[in-house]
Amino acid sequence: MNKIYSLMVIVILICSSNISTQIASVADRITYPSSFSLVNSPPIIITEDSNFTDYGFTGDGTAVNPFVIENLNITTTGEKGIYIHNTTKYFRIQNCFVNASIAGIVIDTVKKGTTVITDNICVGNILRGIQIYHSPNSQIINNTCKFNIYFGIYVRNSSRSQVNNNICSNNGEVGIYVRFSDSSTINNNTCDLNSIGGICVQDSPLSYVADNRCKNNNHSGGISIYQSNRTVVVNNLCVDNVQYNINIHESNNSFVLNNHCSGRGTGIVVSDGGNVTIDNNLCSNDDLLGIHLSWAEGSTVTNNKLYNNGFRFYEPNKSDYTTYIVLNNSVNDKEFGYFASLKKLTITKSIYGQLFFADCSNVRIKNQYLCNTVTGITMVYCSSSLIQSTVSSNNKHFGINLVGCSNIEIINTSCNSNYIGILFENADRNELSYNTLVNNTKWGVVLDQYSSNNTVHHNTFLDNNYYYGTAQARDDGKNNTWYDEETLEGNYWSDYFTVVGSYYIDGYANTQDLYPLSEPPIYKNKSIYYSFLSLVVLIPIIVFCYFRFSSKRKR
Repeated sequence: MNKIYSLMVIVILICSSNISTQIASVADRITYPSSFSLVNSPPIIITEDSNFTDYGFTGDGTAVNPFVIENLNITTTGEKGIYIHNTTKYFRIQNCFVNASIAGIVIDTVKKGTTVITDNICVGNILRGIQIYHSPNSQIINNTCKFNIYFGIYVRNSSRSQVNNNICSNNGEVGIYVRFSDSSTINNNTCDLNSIGGICVQDSPLSYVADNRCKNNNHSGGISIYQSNRTVVVNNLCVDNVQYNINIHESNNSFVLNNHCSGRGTGIVVSDGGNVTIDNNLCSNDDLLGIHLSWAEGSTVTNNKLYNNGFRFYEPNKSDYTTYIVLNNSVNDKEFGYFASLKKLTITKSIYGQLFFADCSNVRIKNQYLCNTVTGITMVYCSSSLIQSTVSSNNKHFGINLVGCSNIEIINTSCNSNYIGILFENADRNELSYNTLVNNTKWGVVLDQYSSNNTVHHNTFLDNNYYYGTAQARDDGKNNTWYDEETLEGNYWSDYFTVVGSYYIDGYANTQDLYPLSEPPIYKNKSIYYSFLSLVVLIPIIVFCYFRFSSKRKR
C-alpha cells in the first residue's frame, strides 16, 4: 500500500511539475501593456502597518489617502509577489505585473474595508493570481489573472467583498472562487477556458453574481453555487461550458434570473435545495438539458424560454411535484405542459413543445407533435392513461418516458430519431401497440430491470440501434410479453430476415418475440370502426321504424 501511495505522489508531482512548466512558459510570453510604465521590483512583503512607510509608498493609510502600491513589475522565483498581512491601514495595489512561484498578490487578515486591488496582471502563479483571506469588504476590480495553475482569484472568509470587472481565463482550476464570504458581489467578470470552472461560490449566502461572461470552462462549467442560500444569479452569459452552464446546489431560497445559457452542457441545474426561483432565462441548444431540477421542492419555474432542449424534474416522492409552481414556460416557442396530481385530463390541441405529468390518472393525450426537446412526454407515477396518435421525434433523450407508471396505453404513436424511443422505468402492466419506432440511436423500446408484466405487440421497429447492438429493443425486466397473446402476433422487426423462428431481444431478461411479423402492421382505429359498425346496424333499424310508423298513421 505504501509503495502504491508513494507512486501516486511521484505521479502527482511529475504532473504538477509539467503543468507548472507549461504555464510558466506561457507566462514568459505574456508582457504587460506598453501603456504601463513599470519599475522592476523585488517582492513586496508587509506584515505590519509601519512597513508601508518603510517602502516609501505614497499616502498616509487613511480612507481618503490610502497607501498606493503601483506601477511595479514583480517577476520572481519567490513564493509571493505582493504579501500584506495583519495591517489596519488603507491601501491600494494598482497597475502592477506580478508573476511569482506560488501566488501573485496575497492579502491575509487585514482590517475590514482597507483593501483595493485594481488593474493588475497576475499570471503563471502556481496557486493563485490574487488571494484574499480573512479580509472583509475587499475590492478586487479590473484585474487580469491568467494561466495560474489553480485559481485566478480566490476569496476566503472575506464577507462583503467585491470581485468586479476582472478577466480570469486559462487557469488550471477555477477562474474566480469565493468561499465562506457571505454577501459578496461577483459582477461583470469574464471567465473563459478555465479547466474546472468559471465562477464558483461556496458557503457564501446572500451573494450576488451578475452580468458575468463564462465561456468554454470545463468540468463544473460556467457558474456554480454551492451551499449558499439566498444567492442571486442574474443577467449572466454562459456559453459552451462542459457539464453545467449554471449549477445551483444546496442553496435554498436563491434566484436564477434573466440568464442566457447556450451550447454544451446543461443550461441550468438546481439540486438538493428548495424554494429556488428560476425566472425569465433563455437556454438554447444545450447538449444535455435546458433546465433540470432535482430534490428542489417548492421551487418556482416561470417565464423561461428553451430552444432545442427541454425540462427535466426529479423528486423522490410524488407529492413533491405538487409543490412546484411551473407557469408560462416555452419549449421551441410552444407551451411547456406541467401537470401534477390531476385525476382527469384530455389534451388534443397541439400547442405543447414538451409534456410532463406527475401523479396523474385518466389522462388522454392525442395528436401531439413533440420534437427537438429532451423527452417529448414524461409520465411519473401516473396510471390508467392513454397516449395515442402522437409524434415524439428528434429528442435528445427519449420520445416517451414512463417512470413508476401502470396501466398506460401507448397506441399509434411515432417515436423516431430519439436517443431511445420509449423507456419504461419501474413501470408495470402497460401496453404498447401499433407504434412506429424508427432510427432511434439506441433501442426503440427499453424496459428496465424494475419493469414487469408489460405487453409489446404490433409495433414497427425499423433501423433502431443500428450502429450499437444486436437487437432493436431491450428488456431487463420480468414477465414482459413481446406479442399479443390472443392473436399470437408479435412485432415487425426490420432486421428479422428468417421465415420462421423468434426474434431475440437484448437485455438480462433473455426474452423473445415468439411471433415476429413479416410486414409492418396497419393500425385500425377501433372507435371509428365501432362507430361505423353502429351506423351499419342502426340505419336499417331507423328506416324500418320510420316506414312502420308511417304505415300506421295512414291507417
